[in-house]
Amino acid sequence: MKVDINQLHTAIWIYDIDAFAITWANPAALMLWDSSSIEDLSQRNLKTGQSDAVRETIEQYRTAFKENKVLQENWTFSPKGKEIEALCQFSGIQLEDGRLAMLVEATPTLPNTNMQFKSATILSLYDLDGELLSANPPFSKNFHSSTSHLKALFCHPQDAINLIQTVNQGATFESDILMDTCHGEVWFRVIANRINNQDNSSHILLSQYDIHKIKVIEQNLRQQAWADPLTNLINRRGLVEKLTPMFENNTPFTLLYIDLDGFKMVNDSLGHLQGDDILLKVSKRLKAQIQDGDTLCRFGGDEFIFIIENGGTQSDISTTLRCQAIIDALSEPYQSFLGRDLLLSASIGIAEFPSDAQHYEQIVAYADAAMYHAKKLGKKQWVQYQVGMENAQKRLSVVAQKLSFALSNNELCLHYQPVINYSTGEIVSFEALLRWYNQELGYVSPEEAVRIAEEVGLICEIENWVLDQALHDLVTFKQLLNDDITMAVNLSGLHLVNPNLVETTLYLLSKHELQPQDLIIELTESVLLTDVNHENSPINALTSQHINVSIDDFGTGYSSLAYLHTIPATTVKVDKSFLDNTNNTLTLKCIQRLVKDLSMNSLIEGIETKQQAELLNALGYHLQQGYYHGRPQPLSYYLSADTQRQSEV
Repeated sequence: MKVDINQLHTAIWIYDIDAFAITWANPAALMLWDSSSIEDLSQRNLKTGQSDAVRETIEQYRTAFKENKVLQENWTFSPKGKEIEALCQFSGIQLEDGRLAMLVEATPTLPNTNMQFKSATILSLYDLDGELLSANPPFSKNFHSSTSHLKALFCHPQDAINLIQTVNQGATFESDILMDTCHGEVWFRVIANRINNQDNSSHILLSQYDIHKIKVIEQNLRQQAWADPLTNLINRRGLVEKLTPMFENNTPFTLLYIDLDGFKMVNDSLGHLQGDDILLKVSKRLKAQIQDGDTLCRFGGDEFIFIIENGGTQSDISTTLRCQAIIDALSEPYQSFLGRDLLLSASIGIAEFPSDAQHYEQIVAYADAAMYHAKKLGKKQWVQYQVGMENAQKRLSVVAQKLSFALSNNELCLHYQPVINYSTGEIVSFEALLRWYNQELGYVSPEEAVRIAEEVGLICEIENWVLDQALHDLVTFKQLLNDDITMAVNLSGLHLVNPNLVETTLYLLSKHELQPQDLIIELTESVLLTDVNHENSPINALTSQHINVSIDDFGTGYSSLAYLHTIPATTVKVDKSFLDNTNNTLTLKCIQRLVKDLSMNSLIEGIETKQQAELLNALGYHLQQGYYHGRPQPLSYYLSADTQRQSEV
C-alpha cells in the first residue's frame, strides 16, 4: 500500500546543514514550525540563535550519516519563540547537488508520555580543560546561570575529572552521573566525546539525558534486592557489594560470624511467627552495637555477619570486648507471645582481612568454621580463626551431603544392646542404636551423624526410620525371648517438638501391632526440663498415650535431684560416669532411694565387670546395661544365637 507522506501526523522535514535552512517539509512539519508554507519556512535563517554546541552536535550527526547510521534523540525546537519537545529520528539524505543533508522525523512529546528519555537532550560544549563554551536552551533551563566549568555540573567533582581525562585520551565517556541542577540533584546519562574542528581546535561535546525517574526506580529495586525483608538489614548480596571495594582497596576489616544458640528449638516449638519476632529483637540489639564504619548483615536464618572496618588494625582486646558485648546483649531474656522468658545466646567466629583470608568466600568460610568451633566448645563464646579450622567445616559439608542419601541408599542400620535384670538374669529390654556405614566415609559415629542431621534438618526423617525399624525388630525379639520385651529409642530435642511426633509414633506402633507400653522414648535431662510443667508439653503428650519415657544420662545435664519429681518419666537411666569413682556409692544409694520413692525404675549403664554388676545389684540397681552384659549387635546376631541355642538343645 502506498503511503501519502503528506497525510502523516509525524512531522518530517529536510534540513540543509550547510545552509542552516529547511528545504522541504510535510504539512505536519509546517504545523510544528508554525509556518504557512514551505516557501515561508525555507526563508528562515535557523543559524540565528543556534549555539555552537548544537552546531557541533549536528556535525557529529552528519559524520554518523556517512556510515548510514540512524539516530534517535529528544530535541527542543523554538518556532517563533515557542518551545516544543519532540522525539526525533535523524538520518542522512542526499540533495540534488550531492551534499548530505539531514532528514528529520519528529513526534511531539505529549504530557505524561512514558518514554525512557522524556526530557530534551541537553547539549554543551567545553574546551579541553572543561571551561564552558556553549550550550543549548535545555541546558540553560536546567543548570545555574553561573556555571562556567564542567566540574560545577557534577555532585562529585571526581566524575568531572574522570570525564576530562577519558575524553582527552581519545575515548568516549559514558556513564550515569548524579548532577547538580537548578531543581536539585538529578541523574543523567552523560555521553562525552572529543571533537576536532576544521580550524584544528578540539572541544569536548557533552550530551545529557534525564534518567532520574528510571534511576530512582532502579536504585529502589537494587535496595530491595540487597535488603533482608524481615529485618531490613543488608542480605548476602548486599554484603558482597559492601565488601567488594574493601577487598579491591585492601582495606583491613574484621568479620564476626554470629549464630544464635538455641534458636531452632524455639522456632520449631513456638512457630515461625515467634521466631521472626525473636530475629527482629536480635537485629535491634545488634544494631545497638554498631559503631562508625560497622556493617551489619542478616546472612540467613539465625546467622548474622558483623563487619568492623579497619578491624585488622585494632587490638585483640578491642575485638574481644566487642564480641563479649554482643554475646551479653543477645543473651538477655526474650519474651514470648505468651509472656514467658526465652533464653538464647550466641556463638561467634572471627576472621580478619587480609591476615586470615584474601577474598569474600574464603573469609566467610573461615569465620563460619571458627563459629562452629565455638559451638563445639560449649557455645556462648567467640573463637578466632586458626589455620585448619575449615577442614572440620568441609567434613561437615561432605557428611551432610552423604547423610541426605543414606536412607535411600540403605546405608543405615540398627544395633541393639540388651538391658538385663541382674536379679533374674533375663533380658527385659533393648536399646536401639544407630549405625551408619558409607563407602567413602567409612563408619560415621552416631554422635556426629545425629549432630549433623540436626543441623541440616534431617533428624526427624532419620529418627522416624529408627522408630519404624526398631518396632519392626521388636516383634522378632518378642518371638525370640518373651512377650514382655520392650524397645528403647533415643530421640533428639528437635524431634521432640515436632508436632507430628505423637501421631507418627502411635501409627508405627499400630502398624507393627504393638502396644504403647512396648516403647520407651529416651530423652536427656535438658530436653525433659523444657516446658515440662506445661500441660500440653511434648513429654505429657507422650506419657498420656501410655508411652514410657526414660531420663537418659541422668546426672550429666542441668537438673538436680530436686527436679526429679517434676519429670513424668518411668525410668531413670544413671550415667556410667558414676562408676568411675568408687566414692560415688553414697550418691548412687541416694539416687536409687529417691527414684524408688517416686515409683520409677532405676537403670545404670556402663557395666563392664562382674564386680560392678554385683555391687550395683546390691545397691538396688537390678536393671543394668553395659559391655559386661552384651555389646550392641545387629538383629542377625541374636537370630543366629537363637539358632545355635536351639541346635544345642
